[in-house]
Amino acid sequence: MDDGVTVPERRRPEREVGIRELRNAGKVVAELAAAGAVGRVTSGGRLVGWLVPASPDEQRVEELASQGRLKRGRRGGLAGRRPLPGRSDVPPLSQALQDLRNAESR
Repeated sequence: MDDGVTVPERRRPEREVGIRELRNAGKVVAELAAAGAVGRVTSGGRLVGWLVPASPDEQRVEELASQGRLKRGRRGGLAGRRPLPGRSDVPPLSQALQDLRNAESR
């Protein structure tokens, strides 16, 4: 059944990074980014997190935003927004639809 939901591929760690190694995080992140690698962060051998490079799409979004060619949306979509006030110079949509129906039935 194809319901449009995609399952992400399982992450494949390219390099294991000990939590102590992150004391010099800049170096570790730079190495992983240069290699386009995923870092599996461990503490005492237990997985505690991931360092994941930005996807090409994420990089493009950042580039467009920094150029001012993209305006990011608000989190939550339309939640918390109020409808625009009605315009007095145009008829309500219900009236416009009724006028169109009346014109078609003639």
